[in-house]
Order: sequence, then structure tokens, then C-alpha cells
Amino acid sequence: MSPAVFSRLFLFLALAIGACCSVHAQQNWPNRPIRILVPYPPGGSTDILTRLLGQKLGEALGKAVVIENRGGANGSIAATSFAKSVPDDHYFMVASLPMLAINQYLYAKLGYDPDADLVPVGLIAQTPNVIVTSSSLPVRTLKELAEYGKDHPHKLSYSSSSIGSAGHLLNELFKTNVGIDLLHVPYRGNNPAMLALVAGDVQFTTDNLPQLLPQIQAGKLRPLAVTTPKRWFQLPNVPTVGEEGFANMTTAAWFGLVAQSKTPREIVARMNRELIAVLRNPDFVAKLREHSFEAMPGSPEEMIAAARKERGMWKKVIEISGATAE
Repeated sequence: MSPAVFSRLFLFLALAIGACCSVHAQQNWPNRPIRILVPYPPGGSTDILTRLLGQKLGEALGKAVVIENRGGANGSIAATSFAKSVPDDHYFMVASLPMLAINQYLYAKLGYDPDADLVPVGLIAQTPNVIVTSSSLPVRTLKELAEYGKDHPHKLSYSSSSIGSAGHLLNELFKTNVGIDLLHVPYRGNNPAMLALVAGDVQFTTDNLPQLLPQIQAGKLRPLAVTTPKRWFQLPNVPTVGEEGFANMTTAAWFGLVAQSKTPREIVARMNRELIAVLRNPDFVAKLREHSFEAMPGSPEEMIAAARKERGMWKKVIEISGATAE
């Protein structure tokens, strides 16, 4: 056999063996626990949603799902760590809207590329942002909140889950809309931001509904408006921001599952199928609604389209409000 023929034969066998090994590995995936990174502290919306999802994905995949929390910098710390970690096809992250559509306009230097480093697996769910005040504050509408701010200059403060969060930017847009002065007090996560309001350290906040709803139902917080286009099923008597005359604040908080850039596309497709199956399970859909989420099953391409649609809006909000983050 000539050297040239031998080389071609060797290459063919090597490619064939490699392909067989790849197929075998994918057929036996997962063969160990799945890890899902939550880019925020425990107790917030992303954490609540991920733990609900993780339990069902574990049952579907026949492997344990381990949830890891790493908060900070509006999800950027976790996203940077996730992008730079050793490639692992058993490692995923739940990405929030800011990580895919806001941070790149807010931070001068970002440690990850939302398009190149975070591979969409699929959308998971959405929930509204709700503008809430302490029940002791004498306002019941957004317009009354604006008037209160005008009548009490330099006295009105609000909390947020972090600098650059949707709540932070929406409140900065509200400030610009009505021409009042507001003091922003950022915290590390949704839950601390909510607890600061309950404790009276700030006068209002705009945040995801899941962690706010129990306090609303207990009468400790008063909802003024939801930011979704339509009224939310759990708060039918609470108007939308559009109804209150602030249509440019209309948005929803949504979450999606992402993989690392080197994750095999066959694994991404498999996880997408499992994710969609879970999100179409009527019992799980009902469980999500109990926790103020609506399921959003779909393809990776639909997740990419959702992020691109949001980017124009948030870039404009940042430009209008002048919000910045270090």
C-alpha cells in the first residue's frame, strides 16, 4: 500500500471513529449530574424559576440537577465565569433579559459576549415587573407617585436588585418622564431590594412579581402598575403602565436557558426538546402560574429573536435616562 493511500485510509478511519464516539457520547448524555448556574443570589425570581425547572428537568433526564448561585453586576459576573469556564456539555445557565439585552449598553467593558459566548437553548418563562410602594406611603397611582415626588423633592428613594437591572432602568425612565428627583439604592438581588422596601428604608421599587406577590397579598406593599402590555392574571385590578400614561415603560421580565459556546449542537437540541416538553406539561404550567410565571416554550431561534427585539428598546431607555454602571 502506497504512503498516500495509507494516509487517506488512516484519515478516513480516524474520522469514522471520531464520529462514532461522538454519536455514542450524545446517546449516553447525560451521564452525570447537570449543573445550572443562577446569575443572582438565592430567593429572587431567577432562583425561584430555576429551582422549579431543575426539579422537572432532573426527572425528565434521569439525572440530578445541581443549582449554583453566583450573583453580582446584573448577572455579568456569572456570565463571564460561565463563558470562560472549561467547556462542559453538562453545564447550563439561566439568563435573564438584562444579560442578553441590557448589559452591553450599560457597561463600558463586559467580560462576555452575549451573542458569541451564550448559546440559546430556549426561553423558559416570563413575569411582569410591578411598581410597588410601601403601604404607608399616601399614593395609589403612578401619577400620585409623581406628584408626591414633586411635592417632596430629594425625599423619594427606590430600591433595585442591582445597578442596570430592568427595575433600575424603568425607575430612571419614570424619573425622566415626570421630571422628579429620585435616590437609587441598589442591592444584591431581588429579595434584599424587596426587604428594604418592607422595612421602610426606601419608598418604592420596581421588580419582578414572584417575590413581591406575598407581600402584596399580605397588605405590606401596594401595587401601582404592572409593566406588561396587558393586566396580569394575579393582579386583575392593577392597571398597566400604559393605562397610567407611561406606555414607554411597557416590558416583561423573561428568562432563558443558555449553554456554553462549545457545547455540541446535538446536546443543545436535546436539551431544547426536554425543556419544551417540561414547559408544555399542564401540571408544570400550573405550578409556574402559582409562582407568577407564564411558560414560554420555543426554539433557540425564537430566544435570539426575543433578545434582539428587546435591545433597541433598552438601548433607548439607557440613552434617555442617562443610566450608567461601573
